[in-house]
Amino acid sequence: MKKLILIGAVMLAGLAAQAQSLDAFLNEADAFFKAQVTEGRVNYKGLSKNGESLNSLVQQVAAMNTNSLSGVEKKAFFINAYNISVINGILKDYPTESPLKISGFFEGKKHNIAGKNITLNDLEKEYLLKVTGDEKLHFVLVCAAISCPPIASFAYRPEKLEAQILERTKLALNNDEFIQVNKRKKIVELSEIFKWYPGDFKDKAPSIIEYLNKYRDEAIPTSYKTGYYTYDWALNGQKGNAQSSKKAVEPTSNLQSFTPSVLLRKGQVELNSFYNIYTQNRIRNREGDKVSLAQRQSFFNAAYQVTFGVSESSRLNLGFDVTVSSFSNGSSPFSPVFQSGDINEIAVANFGPSIRFTPFKKLNNLSVRSAFWFPGGKNLENRNGAFVAHDRYTWVNQVFFDQELNDQWRLFLETDLIYRFARRDDQENFFRTPVTGILSYFPSSKVSLFALYQYSPRFERVSNGFDEQFGLSQWFQQAGAGIKVQLTDKLGIEASTTSFFASRNDGGGTTFNLGFRYIK
Repeated sequence: MKKLILIGAVMLAGLAAQAQSLDAFLNEADAFFKAQVTEGRVNYKGLSKNGESLNSLVQQVAAMNTNSLSGVEKKAFFINAYNISVINGILKDYPTESPLKISGFFEGKKHNIAGKNITLNDLEKEYLLKVTGDEKLHFVLVCAAISCPPIASFAYRPEKLEAQILERTKLALNNDEFIQVNKRKKIVELSEIFKWYPGDFKDKAPSIIEYLNKYRDEAIPTSYKTGYYTYDWALNGQKGNAQSSKKAVEPTSNLQSFTPSVLLRKGQVELNSFYNIYTQNRIRNREGDKVSLAQRQSFFNAAYQVTFGVSESSRLNLGFDVTVSSFSNGSSPFSPVFQSGDINEIAVANFGPSIRFTPFKKLNNLSVRSAFWFPGGKNLENRNGAFVAHDRYTWVNQVFFDQELNDQWRLFLETDLIYRFARRDDQENFFRTPVTGILSYFPSSKVSLFALYQYSPRFERVSNGFDEQFGLSQWFQQAGAGIKVQLTDKLGIEASTTSFFASRNDGGGTTFNLGFRYIK
């Protein structure tokens, strides 16, 4: 009996110590936020010179044992831990103009939270949103940017947590900057938080306007249309902090945010159309020497892709591809577009489903796209004596990777495996493995100038004079330059040209390219 009493006493003492530890942390956090946050702005400059109070809190966040905490205590702890970790993350790279200027700020860099090394995205989604199902946390967790809901100048405490969360929710949804109501145009411009996390709000009210009206002092007519204003990612620092000495950070556009390696969020849709003309009046033989053709040959491809974001984690996209191709031997490179040559052929070249995914959760700047195409017609490789497109089943695999070099330069890398399956006895299987590098310069968030290089070898069964072996049969190298411009919040355009400057048993022509990209 004495042992049981002793064990019980020890357990009670442990629980009391844990409660005291949480209470001491919250008291210290409350004093910190009161001292360092004013009207939703953080004193980063002062903390960069004297960060002892922040360092103490960071250490307590790391050492906290959450096993014996109740659900509401964990919720309060993780909310405070998130906001403290965001501030600490900024201070590690201070001075900075924006959290987006810090590579991997949300999804790459890790913080010690209760003994576990996790990212801010994991803390938000796995430890708070998924566990609590409380969408109002989006108005409490602050991402260090101007367009975030203002950070509170107090710590969140379990005994009054729900009242505190409700207060911050009402404060945000009644803020004319956060919810921008245009009565004249009958439009409501929403924070992009509602676009990024649609699943968190969809079951909370019949419509997003009705959801807002649950917390607003002045209701918005349900007939008003909704849209989204551009998120301002400038740092939420106090006057005199790093960003105030420079012009405000230009909001990022889809051109910067949705690079080839970045997937769509759930509910988003991307429409792509890409138009390519390849024209040549010469080719290169097996030795790489130029061989003149008796005529100009021009090929036109119009590729259309639709892609859907289908996962809450933004790690899976599904889509569909369609390509229309044409050939012409007219004197103009644009003859296949206008069908102005002696020989003109056009056909649906291929169509099929696609999937995009990020294979590694911790490496979100690397993604894979795989598509399987069915041929759109017959005799596409010899349509009235002209090659229009490959008359085969095609499996396309692409690996995308991008790396931000600094604020204005970014490197994009892509490697592909394009396998063509023979459909008839007179065909052979073959595949290409193009490798592409693109160096992009961003003079602004809405304009990108780029230079590209690609090497594309083809492998198939070839004769070596004695027998046939599977090996390298031909290759080409091309280089070029182009420009991308974000015309509106949703629509972007690109134009480029390349030259096939070297090849073996392959082309020696030029390409002209035009593309449009729409993300909603």
